Amino acid sequence: MTQDHYAVLRIHRDASAEEIQRAYRTLALRYHPDRNTAPDAATRMAAINEAYEVLRDRARRQAYDGGRTSHVNPNTELVASVLQAARAVILRAGWTVLEDGSQTLLLGKGKQRARIVFIDRLNNEGLRKLQRQHPHQPMVILAVSIQDPIQCGPQTVVFDLMRGVCHGATLRDDPEGLFEPLLAGFL
Repeated sequence: MTQDHYAVLRIHRDASAEEIQRAYRTLALRYHPDRNTAPDAATRMAAINEAYEVLRDRARRQAYDGGRTSHVNPNTELVASVLQAARAVILRAGWTVLEDGSQTLLLGKGKQRARIVFIDRLNNEGLRKLQRQHPHQPMVILAVSIQDPIQCGPQTVVFDLMRGVCHGATLRDDPEGLFEPLLAGFL
């Protein structure tokens, strides 16, 4: 499956040429392998360059958009917008971004660390996979759609962005006070 160039550049489908260029410059400064030592920096930069090359050229963008409309779920843009808004709320919480991935953030505040995951759909199998990828790390998963009932561990909170419902560790079970400030923008 081809990557969504709009999602790669973190822009809306109706973005102007100036917005596309601004998004490209911002991401290039963040992910260029000369500036970013992450193992996937070169791969991410290649995806950013490809997306920019297609979207900055009017004819290529029209061809790309025409090819997407026949097989794109109409809710894809809504899901992307919801997740982008959730990311913005989390980033305003005042934590330091230690790692910034396409679907995850690792945030720090003092000695506290928390993994934030942005996902469109979550079920118990997907939750177990995420917990295996990030063992022993407090995790907040922000999902647009959740298959109930979800089985969370004590260091995991799953927040249903569409229903405004929290699953997993409750705020009163959070002795370090980690989850409440991260979820304050949603509660």
